[in-house]
Amino acid sequence: MQSMTFSGVIAYPITPFLPGGGLDLESLELSVAKLARSGVDGVVVLGTSGSFAYLSAEERARVVKVAVDAASGSETPVGVGISAMTTREVMTMAYAAENNGADGLVLNPLSYIPLVSQEIADQVETVASSLSLPLCLYNNPETTGFNYPVELAAELSWLDNVVAFKDTVLSGRLFHSRQLLYAQRADPTTVHGISGDQIIVADYPMAAWHTGMAALLAPEFVAFHRAVIHHRSSEAALWSATLAPLMQLMGQERPLSVLYALAEVCGVRTGAPRRPLLPIPSRSKRMLADAVAQLRAASPHIAH
Repeated sequence: MQSMTFSGVIAYPITPFLPGGGLDLESLELSVAKLARSGVDGVVVLGTSGSFAYLSAEERARVVKVAVDAASGSETPVGVGISAMTTREVMTMAYAAENNGADGLVLNPLSYIPLVSQEIADQVETVASSLSLPLCLYNNPETTGFNYPVELAAELSWLDNVVAFKDTVLSGRLFHSRQLLYAQRADPTTVHGISGDQIIVADYPMAAWHTGMAALLAPEFVAFHRAVIHHRSSEAALWSATLAPLMQLMGQERPLSVLYALAEVCGVRTGAPRRPLLPIPSRSKRMLADAVAQLRAASPHIAH
């Protein structure tokens, strides 16, 4: 087991499906093994990108085991999303992740009835007091109906094994303002990272990047992130401009469905996401393929 800080580039792979909708664990093993040796700083399965909400508890446990085994020996830590509708289910997912060798956990406040701060705090404290794995808190308001107050995330950061806060916001400007407030109130050893590929590509904040696209375009995102953290502004701007056309296309389609299409374009064997989610139109998928080809043609001329 490795220490997971949720810093750098944290990649969130899809969970591949067979044409009939079953798990394609062989494809998952191949994609995680490749990703874990790509230069990313961490891999997290069963995030939104990993279709966690559409999998049974048994399937989620199988995904964790396959992913951990696939990354073994790579020195890349593997985190696991443990979000669920009830705290009892969250704990079941957390124990399964720990028992299957995960290096860290990611938790967002999922509930049919949007939770309030006291309920969030109770759930986080329950998880943190019951397990020793590093825990990353996750703000995903569009999906959960709850927008993590920075003050709450900062307060929870002082729990012993809370090590990071993954923050989803509408703009780079808003992220920077929340980042400043978090830095003033949170445990200084915790990491405040950004979630949202469009903001990462457009604003490239100097923070941890939690990204589904990096699981499919790892060399590009790793090089991009290194340009940012090493203050190579011209190179970072070139990466941003080169990735922008692909981001524009992805922003025109349904979020999870378009990621599965991008995975196929990038060579990951998978069927469509599970119904009721539908795949994107064939024409849109061809446009994604063209955009990826253009990106890869330009990348060698940008990277150092």
